[in-house]
Amino acid sequence: MNYFSAILILILISFISDKTFAYTPKEGNVSAILSPFFYKTKFSGSSSGAKSPDLAGTSLLAIGDINDYSSLELGIFYFNKIYFRERFGKYLAEKTQLIHITMGYRYWLTPYLSTSLSFYSAYSLGNIEITHTDFIPSEQPDTSAQDKTEYGFDAALQAEPWSHERLALVLDARYSRSVTSKEHEDADHYGVAIGIRYFIQEKKKTKAPRN
Repeated sequence: MNYFSAILILILISFISDKTFAYTPKEGNVSAILSPFFYKTKFSGSSSGAKSPDLAGTSLLAIGDINDYSSLELGIFYFNKIYFRERFGKYLAEKTQLIHITMGYRYWLTPYLSTSLSFYSAYSLGNIEITHTDFIPSEQPDTSAQDKTEYGFDAALQAEPWSHERLALVLDARYSRSVTSKEHEDADHYGVAIGIRYFIQEKKKTKAPRN
């Protein structure tokens, strides 16, 4: 899967979609998006055979609109992540199960296209698997897979090509930048989520008091 080309596809979709399906953010609106998440660690590979495979997980986003152009967003991602670390020309790859939680701000560029920036914290569930190593056990370094918590930022671009009443199809491309990675470690990842948005509620209008 070419994840970078997905960004271009999202932009094109925003222009060719039927305008009757546009979503308009409004203060008090709440919606949720459940998606499979297809991703990989940003790593170009090594001559010894270490490589970053395409993987899949699950994501759930909760979005609350602040006004007509912005929203607050909370996300929970569950997936297996591979960390790659290099030392003296040798590579170690370790995989662990993660709960990746994001909190951030979404800005609507058009009714079909929005972008977001979030802070994330990721928590390892402790099941660590070595998927590749060039080291003997006594020389092997560790990776962030062995840390209890990792921090960083998510940048995302989201398009909504179709909707009907409370349901909508959503495509979300995102890049996660780790700020707690170890020296000579590849810990960033990127991917695409394809999911369904469900409109949960809208702000209730208060009735004017009778004279």
